[in-house]
Amino acid sequence: MTAICPQESAAEGFNGTEFLQRSADRQRAYISTQLVMASSIAARIKPAMADCIGSAFFDGTGLSETGFETSIERIREFNDYHPSSVLVVVIESQCGPFN
Repeated sequence: MTAICPQESAAEGFNGTEFLQRSADRQRAYISTQLVMASSIAARIKPAMADCIGSAFFDGTGLSETGFETSIERIREFNDYHPSSVLVVVIESQCGPFN
């Protein structure tokens, strides 16, 4: 099976430095999408973790300011890594390991 990923964010070499050059709206959308995806996965394997992701990162209107800022701080700190990888660390630091 071959996967074709035309998105810039899936490209080899994409990292936090490049991510941080995007507008805040694009950063927020990316982080929100990644967190929703992680929550969906967690809901199947570890429901309490999905609940934690929801309460730690989201408010009644979407991604909370705290959730956004926490994520951006870590992406800035680990800017050599892909933002998705950093977000896994952010989630696990707030909600425990996926496994």
